[in-house]
Amino acid sequence: MFLHGPTEGMMAMAQRHLMLVVLDERLIPGAEHLRDRLTNAWSQSSSLEIELGLVDDLRAVSFESIDAVIFLDEGGEAPSSLLGLLTTIEEKSIPVIALSEQPFNQGNPYEFAGAIVERVSVDDHQLTSILRGVLHRQQEITRLQQEAHIAQRYQSGLRNQITQMHEEMHLAAVVQREFLPQEIPSLHGVSFDALWRPAHYVSGDIYDIARLDEDHIGVFLADAAGHGVPAALMTMVIHRSLITKEIKDSSYRLLSPSEVMTRLNNGMIRRQCNNGRFATAVYALINCRERTMAIAGAGHPASKLLRVSGEHLEIESAGSLLGIFEDETFEQTEIALEAGDRLLLFSDGFEQAFPHDAIDQHQRRLPTERYHEEFAAISQQDDPAAMIREIKRRLDDEAGSLHQVDDLTLICMHAGPLEQIQPTTNRKESDNKQFSITL
Repeated sequence: MFLHGPTEGMMAMAQRHLMLVVLDERLIPGAEHLRDRLTNAWSQSSSLEIELGLVDDLRAVSFESIDAVIFLDEGGEAPSSLLGLLTTIEEKSIPVIALSEQPFNQGNPYEFAGAIVERVSVDDHQLTSILRGVLHRQQEITRLQQEAHIAQRYQSGLRNQITQMHEEMHLAAVVQREFLPQEIPSLHGVSFDALWRPAHYVSGDIYDIARLDEDHIGVFLADAAGHGVPAALMTMVIHRSLITKEIKDSSYRLLSPSEVMTRLNNGMIRRQCNNGRFATAVYALINCRERTMAIAGAGHPASKLLRVSGEHLEIESAGSLLGIFEDETFEQTEIALEAGDRLLLFSDGFEQAFPHDAIDQHQRRLPTERYHEEFAAISQQDDPAAMIREIKRRLDDEAGSLHQVDDLTLICMHAGPLEQIQPTTNRKESDNKQFSITL
């Protein structure tokens, strides 16, 4: 309980509220004398309110209206309740002054609270000057606390917005992955695998490997200009505009790569309302039974054909960028495949994926030709899945691989031995007449 409290008149007039704490009842007379000294020395006595309390009776006090706390101590062993009280006061950033007849020992609890320590015999003018100083400082501390509280509220709101953005970006990444092939087909001994590694949440690259009929597989890879969400949205437009097969009544027609590129280009221009965004792309139509390939590109990096003989061929993409010129034509290349040949289709991110050693951060973002060596190394593998595992390992071993510069996509094809075609004599004659094909 409080030993002495302010009168009702003092409470009405007070502007500064102090708590004078004694550690022992024997110090109460000295505390009352100290209160009188402070009151008399204060130039405006009506503005100073001093409340007297015993340390053991203050455990439940909130200290919400206290401007400063003065401890009157003998300088001896501190009671166990003192440290807890000082902790409460320190957490509320209330200034503390400790007065004693004897010097305090080093490591006393008041040092923990950052208290101003003086002898109780200090003259009244100096004591009130100290008190005025801590009270004036407390005004600034209170203001800073209020600003910090406001900043914390803004920080909390910003953190919630960032968390929401992360969740939305994760959802966007999941949605974009749904546009990728869930199962990669193989046909007549021709097998595929792919690496798709965004630089951030979403990618500006998109690919497709689709079985078109009993003999053909279509392979598509596009790289939208830019990075992040705008490029990822562009891949959605590209995917919606990609047409590789026409079905009419009881027949279908596989579009040639040059026609696929032309239709894709016009579709992009129509869907994006001429906003100037563009992309590169390559499309290959592979006859897995006859081992022929037709391929056309639009400003895309040259695909690599690694012959079983050891010869490395680059298949250039002669066409212009997609989404720029309407009714653009795209040349296609016809190539005969041999058993053991391997085909690599890739995005331009590999030009920056293997930087030279011992260079600064700026130079790490510049294109290099090292990826040619890396592709040659993985070409020793016959299995596309093994080729993809090897290129992943090599990418992960690069310094800075956790913060890759650009999106990476690589499609590997291997033309294995031609598989034995199962006889079709058990099919009904009506089944054979169900579809016809035009190339």
